[in-house]
Amino acid sequence: LFVDNALKYSDGDTVWVALETVGTKIQLTVKNRASFMESGNCDVLFERFYRSDRSRNSETGGSGVGLSVAQAIVVAHKGKITAKKEGDYIMFTATL
Repeated sequence: LFVDNALKYSDGDTVWVALETVGTKIQLTVKNRASFMESGNCDVLFERFYRSDRSRNSETGGSGVGLSVAQAIVVAHKGKITAKKEGDYIMFTATL
């Protein structure tokens, strides 16, 4: 879901994906350019049916539940999921 979202909503031509071991946990990080997004609280991205930019969504399709489903899966496995905006980039991290 992270990579699919990154490809759909990126306003650049590169998506970074990293999978690494952090202590006894596994961490997946996906980062893409999203200059159209406002800085601030990224927790809203995990709300069901939330759309940050409606004009782009009509082009890309989807229902707005992907990130909330990803969050539910990660939490069900006792993990943590975060989203952070840094400059023109958004980074999603899932740790299990």
